[in-house]
Amino acid sequence: MTNTNNILCAAVVCVFAAHLQASEIKQPKGVILVVIDDIGYGDIDLLHPSDLETPSLDNLCRQSVFLTDFHVGTTCAPTRASMLTGRHVNATGVWHTIAGRELLRQNEQTMADVFRANGWSTGIFGKWHLGEGYPFSPRFRGFDVSFIHGGGGVGQGPDFWKNDYYSGVDFEGKETQPDTYFVNGKATAADKFCTDYWFDNAMQFIDDCNTRNTPFFCYIPTNAAHGPFNAPHRYKKGFDGLVENVDTNMQRLDQFLDRRKLMDDILLIFTCDNGTTGNRLGGLRERKGSHYDGGHNVPCFLRWKNGGLGGSVDAHREIHSLTAAMDLLPTFIDWFELKKPSGGQELHGKSLKDMLTNRSYKKTSRTLIVDTQRNGTLTKWKRACVMKDEVVDGEIEHKWRMTRKSAKDPFEVYDFKVDRDTDENIADQHQQLIETLASEYESWWKQISPGSEAYPPFVLNSSKEKELTLFAHSWIGDGGTPWHQQHVRKAQKGSRICSVRFDEKGRYRFELRRWPREDGGLIAGPSKTWEGKRLPVKSATISIHGIGSGTKPVSTDDVAVTFELDVQSTDATTLQTAFLDSDNKVLSGAYYVYIKKID
Repeated sequence: MTNTNNILCAAVVCVFAAHLQASEIKQPKGVILVVIDDIGYGDIDLLHPSDLETPSLDNLCRQSVFLTDFHVGTTCAPTRASMLTGRHVNATGVWHTIAGRELLRQNEQTMADVFRANGWSTGIFGKWHLGEGYPFSPRFRGFDVSFIHGGGGVGQGPDFWKNDYYSGVDFEGKETQPDTYFVNGKATAADKFCTDYWFDNAMQFIDDCNTRNTPFFCYIPTNAAHGPFNAPHRYKKGFDGLVENVDTNMQRLDQFLDRRKLMDDILLIFTCDNGTTGNRLGGLRERKGSHYDGGHNVPCFLRWKNGGLGGSVDAHREIHSLTAAMDLLPTFIDWFELKKPSGGQELHGKSLKDMLTNRSYKKTSRTLIVDTQRNGTLTKWKRACVMKDEVVDGEIEHKWRMTRKSAKDPFEVYDFKVDRDTDENIADQHQQLIETLASEYESWWKQISPGSEAYPPFVLNSSKEKELTLFAHSWIGDGGTPWHQQHVRKAQKGSRICSVRFDEKGRYRFELRRWPREDGGLIAGPSKTWEGKRLPVKSATISIHGIGSGTKPVSTDDVAVTFELDVQSTDATTLQTAFLDSDNKVLSGAYYVYIKKID
Protein backbone atom coordinates (compact mmCIF):
# COMPACT_ATOMS: atom_id res chain seq x y z
CA MET A 1 0.00 0.00 0.00
CA THR A 2 1.39 3.43 -0.92
CA ASN A 3 1.97 6.12 1.64
CA THR A 4 -0.79 8.17 0.00
CA ASN A 5 -3.21 5.31 0.42
CA ASN A 6 -2.13 4.88 4.05
CA ILE A 7 -2.82 8.54 4.71
CA LEU A 8 -6.16 8.35 2.92
CA CYS A 9 -7.22 5.27 4.84
CA ALA A 10 -6.12 6.84 8.12
CA ALA A 11 -8.15 9.96 7.33
CA VAL A 12 -11.22 7.88 6.55
CA VAL A 13 -10.81 5.97 9.82
CA CYS A 14 -10.43 9.24 11.76
CA VAL A 15 -13.52 10.74 10.16
CA PHE A 16 -15.49 7.54 10.82
CA ALA A 17 -14.26 7.41 14.41
CA ALA A 18 -15.17 11.04 14.97
CA HIS A 19 -18.64 10.42 13.52
CA LEU A 20 -19.05 7.31 15.65
CA GLN A 21 -17.91 9.17 18.76
CA ALA A 22 -20.38 12.00 18.12
CA SER A 23 -23.24 9.59 17.44
CA GLU A 24 -22.55 7.75 20.71
CA ILE A 25 -22.67 10.91 22.81
CA LYS A 26 -26.24 11.19 24.04
CA GLN A 27 -25.96 14.51 25.82
CA PRO A 28 -23.53 17.39 26.29
CA LYS A 29 -22.11 18.47 29.61
CA GLY A 30 -24.40 21.45 29.40
CA VAL A 31 -26.67 23.54 27.22
CA ILE A 32 -26.15 27.30 26.99
CA LEU A 33 -29.02 29.17 25.35
CA VAL A 34 -28.21 32.81 24.61
CA VAL A 35 -31.14 34.97 23.49
CA ILE A 36 -30.32 38.56 22.62
CA ASP A 37 -33.06 41.18 22.78
CA ASP A 38 -34.08 43.25 19.75
CA ILE A 39 -31.29 42.52 17.27
CA GLY A 40 -31.58 40.82 13.89
CA TYR A 41 -29.73 39.81 10.73
CA GLY A 42 -28.53 43.31 9.99
CA ASP A 43 -26.81 43.63 13.37
CA ILE A 44 -24.32 40.80 12.80
CA ASP A 45 -21.50 41.98 10.58
CA LEU A 46 -20.84 38.65 8.85
CA LEU A 47 -24.49 38.34 7.79
CA HIS A 48 -24.88 41.95 6.72
CA PRO A 49 -21.60 43.93 6.59
CA SER A 50 -21.77 47.37 8.16
CA ASP A 51 -19.87 49.66 10.50
CA LEU A 52 -21.12 47.57 13.45
CA GLU A 53 -18.32 45.27 14.60
CA THR A 54 -19.26 41.79 15.82
CA PRO A 55 -16.14 39.60 15.40
CA SER A 56 -17.16 37.08 18.08
CA LEU A 57 -20.61 36.49 16.62
CA ASP A 58 -19.08 36.30 13.15
CA ASN A 59 -16.69 33.62 14.39
CA LEU A 60 -19.47 31.71 16.14
CA CYS A 61 -21.50 31.68 12.93
CA ARG A 62 -18.52 30.38 10.94
CA GLN A 63 -18.09 27.49 13.40
CA SER A 64 -21.75 26.57 13.83
CA VAL A 65 -24.70 24.96 12.18
CA PHE A 66 -26.71 27.97 11.01
CA LEU A 67 -30.51 27.76 10.82
CA THR A 68 -31.15 30.37 8.14
CA ASP A 69 -34.97 30.28 8.28
CA PHE A 70 -35.54 30.28 12.05
CA HIS A 71 -38.66 32.01 13.39
CA VAL A 72 -39.67 33.50 16.73
CA GLY A 73 -42.50 35.78 17.84
CA THR A 74 -42.47 39.37 16.66
CA THR A 75 -42.03 40.74 20.20
CA CYS A 76 -40.30 39.76 23.44
CA ALA A 77 -42.60 37.79 25.75
CA PRO A 78 -44.42 35.72 23.08
CA THR A 79 -41.08 34.40 21.82
CA ARG A 80 -39.91 33.50 25.33
CA ALA A 81 -43.12 31.65 26.12
CA SER A 82 -43.01 29.67 22.88
CA MET A 83 -39.29 28.89 23.14
CA LEU A 84 -39.41 27.75 26.76
CA THR A 85 -42.56 25.62 26.43
CA GLY A 86 -42.19 24.16 22.93
CA ARG A 87 -45.63 25.48 22.04
CA HIS A 88 -47.09 27.80 19.44
CA VAL A 89 -46.88 31.54 19.89
CA ASN A 90 -50.11 32.59 21.74
CA ALA A 91 -50.94 29.06 22.94
CA THR A 92 -49.52 29.66 26.44
CA GLY A 93 -51.59 32.78 27.15
CA VAL A 94 -48.69 35.06 26.23
CA TRP A 95 -49.31 37.29 23.22
CA HIS A 96 -48.44 40.71 24.58
CA THR A 97 -45.63 42.17 26.66
CA ILE A 98 -47.80 43.81 29.37
CA ALA A 99 -51.38 43.95 30.72
CA GLY A 100 -51.56 40.39 32.05
CA ARG A 101 -50.91 38.91 28.62
CA GLU A 102 -47.21 38.55 29.40
CA LEU A 103 -47.99 35.98 32.12
CA LEU A 104 -47.15 32.33 31.42
CA ARG A 105 -50.08 30.18 32.50
CA GLN A 106 -49.49 28.13 35.62
CA ASN A 107 -50.19 24.81 33.87
CA GLU A 108 -47.40 25.29 31.32
CA GLN A 109 -44.09 23.45 31.69
CA THR A 110 -40.82 25.11 30.73
CA MET A 111 -37.66 23.53 29.40
CA ALA A 112 -36.15 24.32 32.81
CA ASP A 113 -38.84 22.12 34.37
CA VAL A 114 -37.90 19.34 31.96
CA PHE A 115 -34.14 19.64 32.48
CA ARG A 116 -34.48 19.80 36.27
CA ALA A 117 -36.77 16.76 36.35
CA ASN A 118 -33.97 14.86 34.61
CA GLY A 119 -31.28 15.84 37.12
CA TRP A 120 -29.82 18.88 35.36
CA SER A 121 -29.03 22.11 37.19
CA THR A 122 -30.84 25.12 35.73
CA GLY A 123 -30.06 28.83 35.78
CA ILE A 124 -31.33 32.04 34.17
CA PHE A 125 -29.29 35.23 33.83
CA GLY A 126 -31.01 38.29 32.38
CA LYS A 127 -34.49 38.96 31.07
CA TRP A 128 -37.38 36.68 32.03
CA HIS A 129 -40.44 38.72 31.01
CA LEU A 130 -43.08 36.09 31.73
CA GLY A 131 -44.37 37.48 35.00
CA GLU A 132 -43.28 38.46 38.52
CA GLY A 133 -44.08 36.65 41.76
CA TYR A 134 -45.87 33.36 42.23
CA PRO A 135 -46.53 31.38 40.06
CA PHE A 136 -44.74 33.25 37.28
CA SER A 137 -41.18 34.06 38.38
CA PRO A 138 -38.45 31.76 37.04
CA ARG A 139 -37.71 30.40 40.50
CA PHE A 140 -41.21 28.85 40.30
CA ARG A 141 -40.78 27.67 36.71
CA GLY A 142 -37.95 25.18 36.99
CA PHE A 143 -34.89 27.37 37.59
CA ASP A 144 -32.57 26.56 40.49
CA VAL A 145 -30.65 29.83 40.10
CA SER A 146 -32.22 33.09 38.97
CA PHE A 147 -30.47 36.42 38.25
CA ILE A 148 -32.99 38.71 36.55
CA HIS A 149 -34.32 42.23 36.19
CA GLY A 150 -38.04 42.92 36.50
CA GLY A 151 -40.59 43.34 33.71
CA GLY A 152 -39.69 43.42 30.06
CA GLY A 153 -36.79 45.82 30.29
CA VAL A 154 -34.61 47.79 32.66
CA GLY A 155 -36.62 50.77 33.92
CA GLN A 156 -40.04 49.17 33.52
CA GLY A 157 -42.52 49.09 36.40
CA PRO A 158 -41.57 45.75 38.01
CA ASP A 159 -37.86 46.53 37.72
CA PHE A 160 -36.01 47.93 40.71
CA TRP A 161 -36.66 51.67 40.94
CA LYS A 162 -34.35 53.85 38.81
CA ASN A 163 -32.30 51.03 37.28
CA ASP A 164 -30.57 52.26 34.12
CA TYR A 165 -28.22 49.42 33.02
CA TYR A 166 -25.21 50.96 34.80
CA SER A 167 -23.28 49.96 37.87
CA GLY A 168 -20.08 51.80 38.58
CA VAL A 169 -19.79 54.19 35.65
CA ASP A 170 -22.09 55.38 32.88
CA PHE A 171 -21.33 55.81 29.16
CA GLU A 172 -19.24 58.91 29.85
CA GLY A 173 -17.31 57.27 32.67
CA LYS A 174 -19.10 59.16 35.43
CA GLU A 175 -19.82 57.35 38.67
CA THR A 176 -23.34 55.97 39.02
CA GLN A 177 -25.36 54.29 41.73
CA PRO A 178 -25.32 50.48 41.26
CA ASP A 179 -28.35 48.91 39.64
CA THR A 180 -30.21 46.34 41.70
CA TYR A 181 -31.39 43.04 40.26
CA PHE A 182 -33.25 40.07 41.70
CA VAL A 183 -31.12 37.10 42.71
CA ASN A 184 -33.32 34.13 43.57
CA GLY A 185 -36.04 36.64 44.40
CA LYS A 186 -33.90 38.87 46.61
CA ALA A 187 -32.98 42.44 45.59
CA THR A 188 -29.19 42.51 45.16
CA ALA A 189 -26.89 45.35 44.10
CA ALA A 190 -24.89 44.62 40.96
CA ASP A 191 -21.21 45.39 40.55
CA LYS A 192 -21.12 45.38 36.75
CA PHE A 193 -22.86 46.76 33.67
CA CYS A 194 -25.96 44.60 33.22
CA THR A 195 -24.81 42.40 30.30
CA ASP A 196 -21.41 41.85 31.93
CA TYR A 197 -23.24 40.96 35.16
CA TRP A 198 -25.41 38.34 33.46
CA PHE A 199 -22.45 36.67 31.76
CA ASP A 200 -20.25 36.80 34.88
CA ASN A 201 -22.84 35.01 36.97
CA ALA A 202 -23.70 32.58 34.19
CA MET A 203 -20.04 31.56 34.01
CA GLN A 204 -19.92 31.14 37.78
CA PHE A 205 -23.00 28.91 37.54
CA ILE A 206 -21.34 26.82 34.83
CA ASP A 207 -18.17 26.55 36.94
CA ASP A 208 -20.17 25.34 39.93
CA CYS A 209 -21.99 22.73 37.86
CA ASN A 210 -18.77 21.55 36.24
CA THR A 211 -17.12 21.18 39.66
CA ARG A 212 -20.03 19.00 40.78
CA ASN A 213 -19.97 17.12 37.47
CA THR A 214 -23.65 17.99 37.00
CA PRO A 215 -25.18 18.61 33.55
CA PHE A 216 -26.66 22.09 33.29
CA PHE A 217 -29.06 24.26 31.36
CA CYS A 218 -27.82 27.86 31.36
CA TYR A 219 -30.26 30.40 29.91
CA ILE A 220 -28.76 33.84 29.14
CA PRO A 221 -31.51 36.11 27.77
CA THR A 222 -29.95 39.58 27.75
CA ASN A 223 -31.99 42.78 28.02
CA ALA A 224 -29.51 44.37 25.58
CA ALA A 225 -30.04 45.71 23.00
CA HIS A 226 -33.52 46.67 24.28
CA GLY A 227 -33.99 50.27 25.34
CA PRO A 228 -33.01 52.33 27.20
CA PHE A 229 -30.04 52.51 24.84
CA ASN A 230 -27.49 53.09 27.59
CA ALA A 231 -24.29 51.61 26.21
CA PRO A 232 -21.40 50.89 28.58
CA HIS A 233 -18.33 53.06 28.92
CA ARG A 234 -15.78 52.85 26.06
CA TYR A 235 -18.29 51.43 23.56
CA LYS A 236 -20.18 53.15 20.77
CA LYS A 237 -23.14 55.21 21.86
CA GLY A 238 -26.63 53.75 22.10
CA PHE A 239 -27.92 50.62 20.37
CA ASP A 240 -24.65 49.88 18.55
CA GLY A 241 -22.65 49.97 21.77
CA LEU A 242 -25.06 47.54 23.41
CA VAL A 243 -24.64 45.08 20.51
CA GLU A 244 -20.85 45.36 20.53
CA ASN A 245 -20.80 44.76 24.29
CA VAL A 246 -22.86 41.60 23.73
CA ASP A 247 -20.24 40.54 21.19
CA THR A 248 -17.49 41.10 23.76
CA ASN A 249 -19.34 38.95 26.27
CA MET A 250 -19.74 36.16 23.74
CA GLN A 251 -15.96 36.27 23.32
CA ARG A 252 -15.53 36.14 27.11
CA LEU A 253 -17.85 33.13 27.27
CA ASP A 254 -15.87 31.27 24.63
CA GLN A 255 -12.57 32.05 26.34
CA PHE A 256 -14.03 30.81 29.62
CA LEU A 257 -15.24 27.54 28.05
CA ASP A 258 -11.83 27.05 26.45
CA ARG A 259 -10.01 27.59 29.77
CA ARG A 260 -12.30 25.08 31.46
CA LYS A 261 -11.81 22.61 28.58
CA LEU A 262 -15.59 22.60 28.01
CA MET A 263 -15.69 24.16 24.55
CA ASP A 264 -16.28 20.91 22.62
CA ASP A 265 -18.65 19.39 25.18
CA ILE A 266 -21.21 22.21 25.38
CA LEU A 267 -24.21 22.78 23.14
CA LEU A 268 -24.20 26.56 22.64
CA ILE A 269 -27.21 28.12 20.94
CA PHE A 270 -27.31 31.78 19.99
CA THR A 271 -30.46 33.48 18.75
CA CYS A 272 -32.67 36.56 19.19
CA ASP A 273 -36.18 37.19 20.51
CA ASN A 274 -37.50 39.17 17.53
CA GLY A 275 -36.32 41.34 14.69
CA THR A 276 -34.14 44.38 15.16
CA THR A 277 -35.16 47.72 16.59
CA GLY A 278 -32.13 49.23 14.88
CA ASN A 279 -31.81 50.60 11.37
CA ARG A 280 -30.03 47.64 9.74
CA LEU A 281 -32.70 45.33 8.36
CA GLY A 282 -30.31 42.77 6.92
CA GLY A 283 -32.18 42.55 3.62
CA LEU A 284 -35.49 41.69 5.29
CA ARG A 285 -38.70 43.66 5.25
CA GLU A 286 -39.50 45.78 8.33
CA ARG A 287 -38.42 45.13 11.94
CA LYS A 288 -39.60 44.12 15.42
CA GLY A 289 -43.38 43.84 15.69
CA SER A 290 -43.90 43.25 11.98
CA HIS A 291 -45.61 40.21 10.48
CA TYR A 292 -43.12 40.40 7.60
CA ASP A 293 -39.86 38.47 8.00
CA GLY A 294 -38.00 41.41 9.52
CA GLY A 295 -40.16 40.98 12.63
CA HIS A 296 -39.64 37.26 13.29
CA ASN A 297 -36.95 35.71 11.06
CA VAL A 298 -33.77 35.77 13.15
CA PRO A 299 -30.32 34.13 13.13
CA CYS A 300 -29.86 30.90 15.07
CA PHE A 301 -26.40 29.34 15.51
CA LEU A 302 -25.79 25.95 17.15
CA ARG A 303 -22.37 24.60 18.11
CA TRP A 304 -21.49 21.32 19.84
CA LYS A 305 -18.37 19.80 18.34
CA ASN A 306 -18.52 16.48 20.16
CA GLY A 307 -22.18 16.18 19.23
CA GLY A 308 -21.44 16.65 15.54
CA LEU A 309 -22.51 20.31 15.29
CA GLY A 310 -19.84 22.62 13.97
CA GLY A 311 -16.82 23.33 16.10
CA SER A 312 -14.63 24.53 13.25
CA VAL A 313 -14.87 26.52 10.05
CA ASP A 314 -14.73 23.29 8.02
CA ALA A 315 -17.67 21.89 9.98
CA HIS A 316 -19.89 24.94 9.35
CA ARG A 317 -23.07 24.30 7.43
CA GLU A 318 -26.39 25.95 6.78
CA ILE A 319 -29.86 24.47 7.11
CA HIS A 320 -32.52 26.26 5.09
CA SER A 321 -35.65 24.40 6.23
CA LEU A 322 -38.30 26.25 8.22
CA THR A 323 -37.58 26.00 11.94
CA ALA A 324 -38.91 27.78 15.02
CA ALA A 325 -38.17 28.64 18.63
CA MET A 326 -40.76 26.09 19.75
CA ASP A 327 -38.61 23.33 18.20
CA LEU A 328 -35.82 23.64 20.76
CA LEU A 329 -37.52 21.84 23.68
CA PRO A 330 -38.72 18.86 21.58
CA THR A 331 -35.20 18.64 20.17
CA PHE A 332 -33.64 18.51 23.64
CA ILE A 333 -36.12 15.86 24.80
CA ASP A 334 -35.47 13.70 21.75
CA TRP A 335 -31.71 14.16 21.49
CA PHE A 336 -30.80 13.85 25.17
CA GLU A 337 -33.45 11.21 25.95
CA LEU A 338 -35.11 13.41 28.55
CA LYS A 339 -38.32 12.37 30.21
CA LYS A 340 -41.04 14.98 30.22
CA PRO A 341 -42.57 15.43 33.70
CA SER A 342 -46.19 14.42 34.16
CA GLY A 343 -48.76 17.09 33.42
CA GLY A 344 -48.02 20.02 31.21
CA GLN A 345 -49.39 20.63 27.77
CA GLU A 346 -49.01 19.21 24.28
CA LEU A 347 -45.80 20.24 22.52
CA HIS A 348 -46.31 21.88 19.15
CA GLY A 349 -42.69 22.10 18.01
CA LYS A 350 -40.83 19.30 16.24
CA SER A 351 -37.51 17.68 17.03
CA LEU A 352 -34.66 18.92 14.84
CA LYS A 353 -32.31 16.11 15.90
CA ASP A 354 -32.24 14.37 12.51
CA MET A 355 -31.96 17.68 10.67
CA LEU A 356 -29.02 18.72 12.83
CA THR A 357 -27.12 15.43 12.93
CA ASN A 358 -27.84 13.97 9.50
CA ARG A 359 -26.47 15.91 6.54
CA SER A 360 -28.76 14.00 4.19
CA TYR A 361 -31.90 14.46 6.28
CA LYS A 362 -35.18 14.18 4.41
CA LYS A 363 -36.65 17.61 3.76
CA THR A 364 -40.41 17.79 4.26
CA SER A 365 -43.06 20.41 3.70
CA ARG A 366 -43.92 22.36 6.81
CA THR A 367 -46.18 25.26 7.80
CA LEU A 368 -45.45 27.78 10.56
CA ILE A 369 -47.56 30.72 11.71
CA VAL A 370 -46.78 33.86 13.70
CA ASP A 371 -48.72 37.03 14.36
CA THR A 372 -48.60 40.26 16.35
CA GLN A 373 -51.55 40.58 18.72
CA ARG A 374 -50.61 43.04 21.49
CA ASN A 375 -54.12 43.51 22.88
CA GLY A 376 -56.29 42.00 25.59
CA THR A 377 -58.06 39.37 23.49
CA LEU A 378 -56.91 37.32 20.54
CA THR A 379 -58.05 38.65 17.19
CA LYS A 380 -58.18 36.40 14.14
CA TRP A 381 -55.84 37.32 11.28
CA LYS A 382 -54.32 40.20 13.22
CA ARG A 383 -50.99 40.94 11.52
CA ALA A 384 -50.54 37.27 10.64
CA CYS A 385 -47.92 35.46 8.59
CA VAL A 386 -48.40 31.90 7.31
CA MET A 387 -45.13 30.35 6.13
CA LYS A 388 -44.76 27.13 4.18
CA ASP A 389 -41.83 25.18 2.81
CA GLU A 390 -43.05 23.42 -0.34
CA VAL A 391 -40.81 20.41 -0.89
CA VAL A 392 -40.75 18.67 -4.27
CA ASP A 393 -38.57 15.60 -4.92
CA GLY A 394 -36.69 16.15 -1.67
CA GLU A 395 -35.83 19.80 -2.31
CA ILE A 396 -37.39 23.06 -1.16
CA GLU A 397 -38.99 24.48 -4.29
CA HIS A 398 -40.83 27.40 -2.68
CA LYS A 399 -40.74 29.24 0.64
CA TRP A 400 -44.19 30.74 0.74
CA ARG A 401 -45.15 33.71 2.88
CA MET A 402 -48.83 34.59 3.07
CA THR A 403 -49.43 37.72 5.13
CA ARG A 404 -52.51 39.62 6.16
CA LYS A 405 -52.82 42.76 8.25
CA SER A 406 -56.38 42.01 9.42
CA ALA A 407 -59.42 39.96 8.51
CA LYS A 408 -60.64 42.89 6.42
CA ASP A 409 -57.45 43.21 4.41
CA PRO A 410 -56.47 41.22 1.31
CA PHE A 411 -53.93 38.41 1.41
CA GLU A 412 -50.40 39.03 0.22
CA VAL A 413 -48.24 36.19 -1.10
CA TYR A 414 -44.47 36.09 -1.54
CA ASP A 415 -41.90 33.43 -2.36
CA PHE A 416 -39.15 34.08 0.15
CA LYS A 417 -36.78 31.74 -1.68
CA VAL A 418 -36.44 34.18 -4.57
CA ASP A 419 -37.75 37.37 -2.94
CA ARG A 420 -36.02 37.74 0.43
CA ASP A 421 -37.23 41.28 1.08
CA THR A 422 -40.79 40.25 0.08
CA ASP A 423 -41.58 43.21 -2.13
CA GLU A 424 -43.25 41.34 -5.02
CA ASN A 425 -46.81 40.42 -4.08
CA ILE A 426 -47.89 37.52 -6.27
CA ALA A 427 -51.23 36.76 -4.56
CA ASP A 428 -53.19 37.12 -7.81
CA GLN A 429 -51.26 34.14 -9.23
CA HIS A 430 -51.89 31.76 -6.33
CA GLN A 431 -55.55 31.57 -5.35
CA GLN A 432 -55.39 27.83 -4.62
CA LEU A 433 -52.33 28.36 -2.41
CA ILE A 434 -54.18 31.09 -0.49
CA GLU A 435 -57.08 28.73 0.19
CA THR A 436 -54.71 25.99 1.36
CA LEU A 437 -52.74 28.25 3.69
CA ALA A 438 -55.91 29.87 5.02
CA SER A 439 -57.18 26.42 5.93
CA GLU A 440 -53.94 25.65 7.75
CA TYR A 441 -54.28 28.95 9.62
CA GLU A 442 -57.79 27.94 10.74
CA SER A 443 -56.44 24.67 12.17
CA TRP A 444 -53.69 26.58 13.99
CA TRP A 445 -56.24 29.02 15.40
CA LYS A 446 -58.22 26.16 16.93
CA GLN A 447 -55.05 24.99 18.69
CA ILE A 448 -54.02 28.32 20.19
CA SER A 449 -57.33 29.95 21.13
CA PRO A 450 -58.94 27.66 23.79
CA GLY A 451 -58.98 29.38 27.19
CA SER A 452 -57.67 32.61 25.73
CA GLU A 453 -60.22 34.82 27.48
CA ALA A 454 -59.08 34.01 31.02
CA TYR A 455 -56.27 36.11 32.50
CA PRO A 456 -53.68 34.05 34.41
CA PRO A 457 -54.03 35.12 38.08
CA PHE A 458 -51.31 36.04 40.52
CA VAL A 459 -51.56 33.49 43.31
CA LEU A 460 -51.33 34.08 47.06
CA ASN A 461 -49.75 30.99 48.56
CA SER A 462 -47.64 31.53 51.67
CA SER A 463 -45.81 28.20 51.25
CA LYS A 464 -44.45 29.48 47.93
CA GLU A 465 -43.96 33.17 48.64
CA LYS A 466 -44.44 34.94 51.95
CA GLU A 467 -45.35 38.23 50.30
CA LEU A 468 -46.61 38.95 46.80
CA THR A 469 -46.16 42.24 44.95
CA LEU A 470 -48.63 43.35 42.31
CA PHE A 471 -47.36 45.80 39.68
CA ALA A 472 -49.28 48.18 37.41
CA HIS A 473 -47.34 46.54 34.56
CA SER A 474 -49.90 43.69 34.72
CA TRP A 475 -53.13 45.67 35.10
CA ILE A 476 -55.76 44.09 32.88
CA GLY A 477 -58.72 45.44 30.92
CA ASP A 478 -59.24 48.27 28.48
CA GLY A 479 -58.36 51.13 30.79
CA GLY A 480 -54.68 51.19 29.87
CA THR A 481 -51.58 49.83 31.54
CA PRO A 482 -48.84 52.01 33.12
CA TRP A 483 -46.06 49.53 32.35
CA HIS A 484 -43.05 51.83 32.73
CA GLN A 485 -41.59 53.77 35.66
CA GLN A 486 -42.07 56.91 33.57
CA HIS A 487 -45.82 56.19 33.57
CA VAL A 488 -45.77 55.91 37.36
CA ARG A 489 -44.02 59.25 37.64
CA LYS A 490 -46.68 60.81 35.40
CA ALA A 491 -49.49 59.13 37.38
CA GLN A 492 -51.07 57.46 34.38
CA LYS A 493 -54.47 56.13 35.47
CA GLY A 494 -55.03 52.82 33.70
CA SER A 495 -57.55 50.14 34.65
CA ARG A 496 -56.05 49.56 38.14
CA ILE A 497 -57.17 45.89 38.00
CA CYS A 498 -55.16 42.72 38.58
CA SER A 499 -56.27 39.11 38.34
CA VAL A 500 -55.61 37.24 41.61
CA ARG A 501 -56.34 33.98 43.39
CA PHE A 502 -55.97 33.11 47.08
CA ASP A 503 -54.90 29.49 47.62
CA GLU A 504 -55.43 29.81 51.37
CA LYS A 505 -58.36 31.21 53.27
CA GLY A 506 -57.57 33.65 56.04
CA ARG A 507 -56.83 37.27 56.83
CA TYR A 508 -54.58 39.26 54.49
CA ARG A 509 -52.81 42.60 54.71
CA PHE A 510 -52.78 44.80 51.60
CA GLU A 511 -50.26 47.62 51.51
CA LEU A 512 -51.03 50.18 48.79
CA ARG A 513 -48.26 52.45 47.55
CA ARG A 514 -47.82 54.93 44.76
CA TRP A 515 -44.04 54.47 44.80
CA PRO A 516 -42.16 51.22 45.48
CA ARG A 517 -40.73 50.57 48.92
CA GLU A 518 -37.17 51.12 47.74
CA ASP A 519 -38.14 54.68 46.82
CA GLY A 520 -40.28 55.51 49.87
CA GLY A 521 -41.99 58.56 48.34
CA LEU A 522 -45.23 60.05 49.65
CA ILE A 523 -48.50 58.99 48.05
CA ALA A 524 -49.40 62.61 47.37
CA GLY A 525 -45.88 63.77 46.57
CA PRO A 526 -43.13 63.15 44.04
CA SER A 527 -40.77 60.23 44.09
CA LYS A 528 -38.32 60.46 46.99
CA THR A 529 -35.37 59.70 44.71
CA TRP A 530 -36.71 61.03 41.41
CA GLU A 531 -39.11 63.71 40.27
CA GLY A 532 -42.79 62.92 39.70
CA LYS A 533 -46.27 64.41 39.53
CA ARG A 534 -47.87 65.56 42.79
CA LEU A 535 -51.41 64.37 43.46
CA PRO A 536 -54.09 65.87 45.76
CA VAL A 537 -54.87 62.46 47.27
CA LYS A 538 -57.42 62.38 50.10
CA SER A 539 -58.42 58.70 50.24
CA ALA A 540 -57.56 55.23 49.02
CA THR A 541 -59.81 52.31 48.13
CA ILE A 542 -59.44 48.60 47.56
CA SER A 543 -62.03 46.23 46.11
CA ILE A 544 -61.69 42.47 45.61
CA HIS A 545 -64.61 41.07 43.67
CA GLY A 546 -66.59 38.59 45.76
CA ILE A 547 -64.39 39.10 48.83
CA GLY A 548 -64.61 42.64 50.16
CA SER A 549 -63.65 46.29 49.89
CA GLY A 550 -62.48 49.22 51.97
CA THR A 551 -61.79 52.96 52.02
CA LYS A 552 -59.30 54.88 54.14
CA PRO A 553 -58.21 58.53 54.35
CA VAL A 554 -54.74 59.51 53.11
CA SER A 555 -52.76 62.27 54.81
CA THR A 556 -50.09 64.39 53.13
CA ASP A 557 -47.28 62.51 54.87
CA ASP A 558 -48.48 58.94 54.14
CA VAL A 559 -46.19 56.70 52.12
CA ALA A 560 -48.62 53.76 52.22
CA VAL A 561 -52.18 52.81 53.13
CA THR A 562 -52.83 49.39 54.68
CA PHE A 563 -56.04 47.34 54.56
CA GLU A 564 -56.85 44.02 56.16
CA LEU A 565 -59.51 41.75 54.65
CA ASP A 566 -60.82 38.28 55.40
CA VAL A 567 -60.62 35.97 52.38
CA GLN A 568 -62.90 32.95 52.28
CA SER A 569 -62.84 32.20 48.55
CA THR A 570 -60.13 30.39 46.58
CA ASP A 571 -61.59 31.19 43.17
CA ALA A 572 -59.80 33.49 40.76
CA THR A 573 -61.04 37.05 41.06
CA THR A 574 -60.00 40.65 40.42
CA LEU A 575 -58.43 43.25 42.71
CA GLN A 576 -58.77 46.97 42.03
CA THR A 577 -57.27 49.96 43.84
CA ALA A 578 -57.62 53.73 43.57
CA PHE A 579 -56.27 56.95 45.04
CA LEU A 580 -59.01 59.61 45.13
CA ASP A 581 -59.22 63.38 45.55
CA SER A 582 -61.66 65.29 47.82
CA ASP A 583 -64.44 64.87 45.21
CA ASN A 584 -63.85 61.11 45.05
CA LYS A 585 -62.37 61.47 41.58
CA VAL A 586 -59.84 58.78 40.67
CA LEU A 587 -56.34 60.21 40.43
CA SER A 588 -54.46 56.92 39.96
CA GLY A 589 -54.24 53.38 41.22
CA ALA A 590 -51.77 51.92 43.66
CA TYR A 591 -48.92 51.08 41.29
CA TYR A 592 -47.38 48.79 43.90
CA VAL A 593 -49.49 46.53 46.13
CA TYR A 594 -47.77 44.30 48.70
CA ILE A 595 -49.92 41.40 49.96
CA LYS A 596 -49.24 39.08 52.88
CA LYS A 597 -51.25 36.48 54.80
CA ILE A 598 -51.31 37.42 58.48
CA ASP A 599 -53.68 34.81 59.93
